Amino acid sequence: MLATEFQHKTQNTEQQEEEKYLMRLLDKRWSPRSYSGKPISNEKIQKLFDAGRQAMSSFNEQPWRVIFASKEDDHYDKLFECLSDFNQQWVKTASCLGVVLGKKHFTKLKKENRHRFYDSGAFMAYVALRATSLGLFVHQMAGFSPDNVIENFEIPGEFEPITMFVIGQPDDPEKLPEKLQEQESPNSERKGVNEILFGAEWGHSYV
Repeated sequence: MLATEFQHKTQNTEQQEEEKYLMRLLDKRWSPRSYSGKPISNEKIQKLFDAGRQAMSSFNEQPWRVIFASKEDDHYDKLFECLSDFNQQWVKTASCLGVVLGKKHFTKLKKENRHRFYDSGAFMAYVALRATSLGLFVHQMAGFSPDNVIENFEIPGEFEPITMFVIGQPDDPEKLPEKLQEQESPNSERKGVNEILFGAEWGHSYV
């Protein structure tokens, strides 16, 4: 076998293995509400957000910032009280809690960065996938008070809270309130590609 043929075959094998691993992560990732409360090491936390910082962003602005707390941190309660009552009832068992904030304007262009939400979402998607690879899970939440976050942490006017999240190891769903148990499943229904990918005519599948 020629060297170029061997190299090509090796590259194809590596690519196939990488794709299989990625698909396993995507299939495994979900957003549970039942968490064990087991502490997460600082080493793993570092790995999660190191993955997040690799995310793409408009003009490489990296508009995301995160306020993060574990249960042992003094400022944990300041984050927890920003959550809605509904979310507080299950978040209390998770070991870590955080909020993602976005920078409103580009640093160099001096104009509004309307892509800050999109880019911050990509950041958290990377965090979530790395968490899955480490046996952890992320649940992001819209149910919180941005005003309370701003007040509790004296957030500069240039930044705005976008989403809150928990990170932890999943636990027995039966520990959740009964109404939440019914929703605790990794098999949530997803739209097919034909429902979201259009061609020249709106609503008509490209594939």
